[in-house]
Amino acid sequence: MESSLFLVGEIGANDYNHPFSRNKTLEWVRPLVPQVISSIALSIKALIELGAKTMYVPGIFPLGCTPPYLALFPGDDRDPATGCLWWLNNLILLHNHMLEARLEELRRDHPSVSITYVDSYDNVLGLITAPTQNGFDKETVLEACYPLFTAGQVAVPCPDPSRRVSFDGLHMTEAAYKLMARGMLDGPFAVPPIMSTCNHGC
Repeated sequence: MESSLFLVGEIGANDYNHPFSRNKTLEWVRPLVPQVISSIALSIKALIELGAKTMYVPGIFPLGCTPPYLALFPGDDRDPATGCLWWLNNLILLHNHMLEARLEELRRDHPSVSITYVDSYDNVLGLITAPTQNGFDKETVLEACYPLFTAGQVAVPCPDPSRRVSFDGLHMTEAAYKLMARGMLDGPFAVPPIMSTCNHGC
């Protein structure tokens, strides 16, 4: 346990996805955030008690930019810079900020343990706001290649998944995951990046 690196998460997205899929409101979902953060902290404490010394804890990526939510709330106000649902992304930012604060508390309580926050939000948002620089098509950056939710229609995969960020609406394409992994392994979305940590004994 002491010589292993633990990736704790990403945890929480489905805790918000499920109630929204059951027509719950933002006001109903928002109070769940502290409960989700507490559960993540309990998981980290359990690992520490078992001897874990190095943990990377990802936040949640911007759910307000995912195709199912954009289809579920077609008339809602969008962020003019991204085309994403600003109110849903604000909920995710609340989750991520509360997670960062809790991780800071855990670091103070366990100074011998390395606990690193992974900024999945900015990692994915960077792919969406600069699609062509990352190899994606600007026109379809908010569309799924093979949508899970097609309202009874038969889904047909896009010709080139590597040109899309989203594969099925809630999961990224291999091309997007590769860029996300690089941002965590080499930086700048994890400080220190995982590879620099592993170079010192993982």
